[in-house]
Amino acid sequence: MDINIDWKVMRRFIGTIVGFLFLAVSVEAQHHDWEDQRVLEINRLPARCGVMPENGALLNGTTKNATTISGTALNSITINSAAINSPTINDATSNTITLNGVWKFNWVPTPQQCPSDFYRTDFDDSAWDDFKVPANWEVNDLKTYGTPVYISAGYSFKINPPFVMGAPDKPVNTTMTERNPTGSYRRHFTIPKEWNGKEIFLRFDGVRSAFYVYVNGLQVGYSQGATELSEFDVTGFVHEGDNLIAVRVYKYSDGSYLEDQDMWRFAGIERDVTLYATEKVRIYDFGVRTSLNSSYDEGTLLVEPKIQVYGNASVENLVVHAQLYDAQGNELFEMPLSQDANNILNPTFKSSTLNERSPQRGPRTFGWLKGTVQNPLLWSAEMPNLYRLELSLTDTLSGRILETFTQQVGFREIHIADGQLFVNGSPVRLRGVNRHEHDPQLGKVMTEEMMVRDICLMKQANVNAVRTSHYPNAVRWYELCNEYGLYVLDEANIESHGVRGLLASDPTWAQAFLDRTIRMAMRDRNQPCIIGWSLGNESGWGFNFAATAAWLKDFDPTRFIHYEGAQDTPLDPREVDVIARFYPRTQDEYVNPGIPEGDDVERYENARWDRLLSMARDESNGDRPVMTSEYAHAMGNAMGNFREYWDEIYSHPRMLGGFIWDWVDQG
Repeated sequence: MDINIDWKVMRRFIGTIVGFLFLAVSVEAQHHDWEDQRVLEINRLPARCGVMPENGALLNGTTKNATTISGTALNSITINSAAINSPTINDATSNTITLNGVWKFNWVPTPQQCPSDFYRTDFDDSAWDDFKVPANWEVNDLKTYGTPVYISAGYSFKINPPFVMGAPDKPVNTTMTERNPTGSYRRHFTIPKEWNGKEIFLRFDGVRSAFYVYVNGLQVGYSQGATELSEFDVTGFVHEGDNLIAVRVYKYSDGSYLEDQDMWRFAGIERDVTLYATEKVRIYDFGVRTSLNSSYDEGTLLVEPKIQVYGNASVENLVVHAQLYDAQGNELFEMPLSQDANNILNPTFKSSTLNERSPQRGPRTFGWLKGTVQNPLLWSAEMPNLYRLELSLTDTLSGRILETFTQQVGFREIHIADGQLFVNGSPVRLRGVNRHEHDPQLGKVMTEEMMVRDICLMKQANVNAVRTSHYPNAVRWYELCNEYGLYVLDEANIESHGVRGLLASDPTWAQAFLDRTIRMAMRDRNQPCIIGWSLGNESGWGFNFAATAAWLKDFDPTRFIHYEGAQDTPLDPREVDVIARFYPRTQDEYVNPGIPEGDDVERYENARWDRLLSMARDESNGDRPVMTSEYAHAMGNAMGNFREYWDEIYSHPRMLGGFIWDWVDQG
């Protein structure tokens, strides 16, 4: 049979097929984890509380009796900054190794210029610079890299979610050449022989904004979210003796679309990096709640530990103990609260245990360890009485304590009723400030000295509350707020100001919203200073926020939920527990030049803002407290109308107060 082939057509057909294949390969080659909103992590461990396990010396120091703090004491506080900034020396019995300190470092303006094999053990980094961790690239007390960019709202790359490599429509400084600055880090560390047979974990407290981590030439994982805790299991990657860690950090990622806060845009490993070791059975996580009876003379402590087992390890004879101590070190429970590790783990999914803790119908039960305290000293911003919880995992056969956690505990009750916020039964108004983590020399790197200085100034200025604008802060900040007495509105690292509310109603971004919210709440849930959760800032309203609010409300019913973006007419969404507005007007008349006297039309810049007192007086909008999460704009200004604001706030019970924008001018 003769077959006539038109070779011109065949060549065109083959060319088309090859073109499609090339295009497919090109598209695949262009895919980046850091430009895909569905890739939030690779091998990152599930979120947990922010406390480190202890073995030997206490990591967080001793708990101060904050009730003794007075105005005079606040003025006389001194801190040894050299001790704060010096590297930790770990002895052989310690279960932690700090990786803070000097790393080898390479910076390039675009990811394409990165050394591709920088993570290899035979890579020569001798020509690289020495660079400190933690530190931001663009501002620190040593050598700087790249250009710091200040943006109130918007992005220094072309808006095209989730992509960040496009040139901006309006060039900002050097962003045309610094398309996505990328830093590569390397350093060696030593694993002691005492860690043989243990589980070993790598912890990053904050990396801006996305990063890969490698150990001994192998990729361990990936994470994003600049201010959230990231942990990895590196047990199978390390060995006794010398080891190599390599980290690649991208300044921008798809996560940057949710980090559009009014601040300097920095990058780098800006919080602590730590290795820690545990036994093959460990307390992976725990939650703490306190409650008070109606007369506030009996407190209940509830503790919910979670057990993790590695390999074929046995939990036989292992018991979790909890003991509570007052400020003088006295034990408050005659016998420690205890629970068999096997009961906590419930490896056979025993029906009676499932029914008790997570029944088929109805809510789950919180707290598997429960104890009562008579006449507890209550925690509030005015009287920050603290107790110390010690949670331990013990081998009852040998009497050996495998690990211990220490957590500050404050007995306090927060509830909203009749349009007011109550703490321990007393109505409270929030005299608050918005606080960015910002140091004039170190950027986003926070020293304890600077944190204590902020708190001292706040207490002297009669400030009683802080909104963590607009992301979870360093763990130590909450501990200090517990000790010195500040109410904290903890805010999720979600702000998409530059695209308004676009992503709040995009289902492909739902998991990113939840991821950041869950990691915040899991890490910070045990801190008594936190009285409310904030869903984020200036990102519109949509089902992604409805999901995060629903998750928080069920996960932690002991705190209220705030989000200024949750606005509607005539009622704000019920997912939030307070009505919040930005920069409200007082009841005074406002100047309207060019508009006839007596006309009810107002200039746009006046009419766009609500009058908070009018909202509080309006019973048709419900009975929730009314507050301003930003007002009295203090960046280079003199906080106009401040007395008028507070005259109005004190005039009506529903007026909760507000948070000045902001604590420190970043200029």
